[in-house]
Order: sequence, then C-alpha cells, then structure tokens
Amino acid sequence: MFGLEDLLRLAIWLPVFILAVSVHEAAHAWAAWRLGDPTATVQGRLTLNPLAHLDPLGTIMFVISALAGVGFGWAKPVPVNPYNLRNPNRDLALVAAAGPASNVLQAFFWTALLAFLASLFGIFPGAIRYAMEPIFDFLVKICFAGVFVNLGLAAFNMIPLPPLDGSRILRLFLPENLRLGIDRLEMTGLGFILLIVLLWLGVLSIVWKPAFLLGQWLIGLAM
Repeated sequence: MFGLEDLLRLAIWLPVFILAVSVHEAAHAWAAWRLGDPTATVQGRLTLNPLAHLDPLGTIMFVISALAGVGFGWAKPVPVNPYNLRNPNRDLALVAAAGPASNVLQAFFWTALLAFLASLFGIFPGAIRYAMEPIFDFLVKICFAGVFVNLGLAAFNMIPLPPLDGSRILRLFLPENLRLGIDRLEMTGLGFILLIVLLWLGVLSIVWKPAFLLGQWLIGLAM
C-alpha cells in the first residue's frame, strides 16, 4: 500500500514530468519546423498542450515508478519526415538534440526559481518565515523535482539506443553501414527491447548517477 507521503510525492512529480515532456516534444517539433519539416506542426505537436504529447502507457509507467521512488516514463514521439529537411543527416541530429537541450534549460530554470525562493524567504522576519515554512517547503520540493526530472530525462534521452534521441545524434558521426544498422534497430523495435532489458538489469544506473550528482550540485548552488 502507498501512503500519504507517496501520494504527495506523486502530486509534485507528475505535473513536473508532464511539463518536462511537453516542452521536450514541442522543442523537437519546433526544431523540425525551423529546419524545413512541417509534419509535426501540421499534426498539432508544436504546442505545450500536454494532451498532444502524453503517451498513456508512458504516463502510467511514470506514475508507478514514481510511487516506487524512481520516476521513469515517456511521451509520444514527434514525427519527422527527413525528406523535408534541408540536410537530413545533420538536421535529424539537431531535431533530436533539441529535446534534451530543452530539459537542461528547464533544469536551469528550476534552479534559478529555487535560488529566487531561497533569497525571498530569507528576507522575511522570523515570525512570517515560520508561518510560511510549509508553503516554502512545498515549493522547494517542486523545484527539486524540476531539476531532477529534467536532468534525468536529458541523460536518459542521450543514451545512443533507438528510439532515443542519442541514437539520432550518434548516427550523424557514423559511416553509412552503421547508420543503416541503427535504423534497422529502430524499425524492428529491437532497440526498444534492448533498452527495456538494460533498464531491468539496472545497467543504465550509470546514466542516472551523473544526472543526480549534477542536480545535487545545482541545488547546492541555489540554496
């Protein structure tokens, strides 16, 4: 059974996750549009409306994993037609990089907001500070979640396995035969299966740890 503390954590982390993935996918759509492909824009993906981006299974997975203390999920991928891009190999990598880059920027935003709240809280007299402490603590937890969720998403998406963004960035630097290998992994779904297996085995903890340490460092700077 999950207790009140678990539900409170979910109430904080789920909205942050929804915002993070919505901005992430909108960044993909915006980059594709700027580079000549209107596919995602025509399909209504150039928006921050979460309903356009959320994948039901990915969201449910995030809810379950967040209650377990991890927080792993995904959104619907943004469609990109490489034939519309001016320089397909380069532009596919740029479109892919836009998503993780948006998460890094969001992590910096939450860090800046945390620093602002800490400074604001410090200027109040003691009695007011005491009365506002529960509200401040709640806002601080939201900022913490914003930092860790976004850095975690950025790090996870940079894994060079299809269908993650890192594979599309990596293929820019590979010879043609290896690019075709990555494309086959994505088309057959083997890349996704391999990713799930690595997650289940705990191998990808090597990705989470640097993101967690960076998040701690940013929070330390802000506080």
